[in-house]
Amino acid sequence: MTYRYSFAAVLLLAMCCAAWRAVAQVDTAPAAQRGGDATPAAEISEIVVTAQRRSENLQDVPIAITAVSASQMQASGIASALDLAIATPSLQVNDSIGYFTPRLRGIGSTATGPGIEGAVATYIDNVYIASAPASVFTFNSIDHVEILMGPQGTLFGRNATGGLINVITKDPSHDASGEVHLGYGDYQSVSSDVYVTGGLSDTVAANLSVLESHQGQGYGRDLATGGEAARTARDLDMRAKLLWEPTAGTTVRFAVDYENTLSSDPSVRDLPSTPPLFGAGGGSNPWNTNNNFPDRYSLDGGGTMLRLDQDLGLAKLVSISAYRESFHETAFDFDETPTPALAITQSQFDRQFSQELQLQSEPSSPAKWVTGVYYFNADSEYPNYNPLALIIQSALQVPTSPLYPLAQVNTMGTQTTESYAGFGQATVPLGFNTNLTGGFRFTEDKRGIVAPAEQAILIGGTALPATTFPNERKDFDAPTWRVSLDHNFTPEVLAYISDNRGFKSGGFNPGTPGVPPYLQERLDAYELGLKTTLLDRRLRFDSAMFYYDYSNIQVPFITSAGGLGVANGPKAEVWGLEAQGEAALTSAFHLTYGATYLHDRFGNFPNAVFYTPAAGGGNVLSLGQADGHRLPLTADFASSLGANYRVDLGNLSELTLQTDWTHSDGFYTDTDNLRHQPAYDTVNASLTYSMDSERYMVRVWGKNLVDDAVIVEQTSAAYASYVSYAPPRTYGVTLGARF
Repeated sequence: MTYRYSFAAVLLLAMCCAAWRAVAQVDTAPAAQRGGDATPAAEISEIVVTAQRRSENLQDVPIAITAVSASQMQASGIASALDLAIATPSLQVNDSIGYFTPRLRGIGSTATGPGIEGAVATYIDNVYIASAPASVFTFNSIDHVEILMGPQGTLFGRNATGGLINVITKDPSHDASGEVHLGYGDYQSVSSDVYVTGGLSDTVAANLSVLESHQGQGYGRDLATGGEAARTARDLDMRAKLLWEPTAGTTVRFAVDYENTLSSDPSVRDLPSTPPLFGAGGGSNPWNTNNNFPDRYSLDGGGTMLRLDQDLGLAKLVSISAYRESFHETAFDFDETPTPALAITQSQFDRQFSQELQLQSEPSSPAKWVTGVYYFNADSEYPNYNPLALIIQSALQVPTSPLYPLAQVNTMGTQTTESYAGFGQATVPLGFNTNLTGGFRFTEDKRGIVAPAEQAILIGGTALPATTFPNERKDFDAPTWRVSLDHNFTPEVLAYISDNRGFKSGGFNPGTPGVPPYLQERLDAYELGLKTTLLDRRLRFDSAMFYYDYSNIQVPFITSAGGLGVANGPKAEVWGLEAQGEAALTSAFHLTYGATYLHDRFGNFPNAVFYTPAAGGGNVLSLGQADGHRLPLTADFASSLGANYRVDLGNLSELTLQTDWTHSDGFYTDTDNLRHQPAYDTVNASLTYSMDSERYMVRVWGKNLVDDAVIVEQTSAAYASYVSYAPPRTYGVTLGARF
């Protein structure tokens, strides 16, 4: 056990014990007994979630959930999906050259490419987003975010093996109002955020949100060119929603969103512990690069959603129709040196349509149930002759090169998906404050690869005839289920035990045409949980113990041509403990806390990809036995602690201090367990001065104040091991007004 691990664990335990003691010493008499003039009692607010496709109190749902409100996100510096790890230590967020690859309780995916979806699903307003690049979006007009731990295969279905992230946006209000925020930070960062809402008629209301940011200076420099590294040149996000309530039993929501980004953050550089093959790397500053070929990531996309909620008397009908599309481009120096040797450029186009129909029980029904059908159709492609380019520049065109005299290799192909599912879940009271929940879903995925091809281009521009591969198609189907038993020992104490199955669909490898498809993976989860609200609603303490049987895992493999694809590998065993909650020490002082311990090990894994550093630079690729190795990007211990303290200054003014500390014991970045992110801590803080009942505010903020370099992506190849880091320490000021 490292010193940092020991210190973090002891500090977390001490602070939780101090919080418990402080809460216990607060007067627990009901408010009515303390007199009408007493200061408002310390109390934890009720949190409403939709994890079971209906609105419920968080503490009544027998699922491990973290919910974060919009105000919490603003105070804690959670500005995008990439910041969500602050919310819960069970979540590890990664950014793989513009692809969102989260992991929950160690379950996630490291592969990227057209139609290759993650094991932790991303939703916005209960609409599944299949594209990993399109899941890297900035938060604006957000009501709250729900993070559901463990398989959610019954109500949410495919590719929610590890859990899901559901972003819920704001509904319009008939009362006219709005907010505006202007921000400036170091690295010449400028941002503006405007939100307006109001009624258009007695039955129609609308809202509009526009957020734009620009970073003038990168977090690092490129030593080879002198240019900026790790810089977000543009981030534009727009979101609008229309709410129509023609009758008391009918609600229609129509939403549209759009995002356009241009960035080189996170920059790709050499891993300092593994020298690249073709020259010097980026040096000691983690955010510097030394590349002749500049990093570039861009995303242009968005979507629409139409939701109908119709009261039928004995039940409620819900229809959710959605269409989304996005275009993502990536370019980076693959050899990680100033030598004009190797570079990757790729573009990916995604489009999807989904339709879900639900029939739900009425809120007054003793048994709570939902049943429905789901349809999903998507295409994800490398566009013709412009997606994946392996550029061998003239400086290295020597007869001994295995790629001589090639200048470029293009890979094309489209992965198609058509998915059908039927599902149902019911919660039945058994008496004695005990409920039985049972759910079942059957999913059938029809996946194919269309027009896969490769074409080589010689030095001088001569294009060789393209090598084409046959179109292929394969069907995958899976039953998934949930069974849970929960019991209220008191109205404030809920215990539950559950059995859940999740699956992640199989598919094809558009980046390596001609290789066999990979099959679906499966996860069986067994969980014992406790949810408590104690001391007259001053303390919330939720905990869970879980065991995962993870099989047929989709892992990287080496193709016969030396490329990388996705194949099915070993089993793995994961078990762990987690706890989270909130303490209201006083009406002005609240703490949030969390901790997760994981034990994760691969089973028999004889064909794991190993990248052993070579003496002259780069890596030697081989296959080896990874039995007993840790899962990638999975810390054995992580914790979080947040504090919010408010001071009433009188004259309708207030000062609020928010601090958030997260700790991770570190993780391995690959299945070979040869490269490791050391233990790290992240501290965010903000100080907010509000005036005129929060009509105006000034916020001074800082993120990653300890300035730790934290890996968000690390991949190895023959020529180099490349790595990307989360942003360094940043700070700034934000001005806001409400009207």
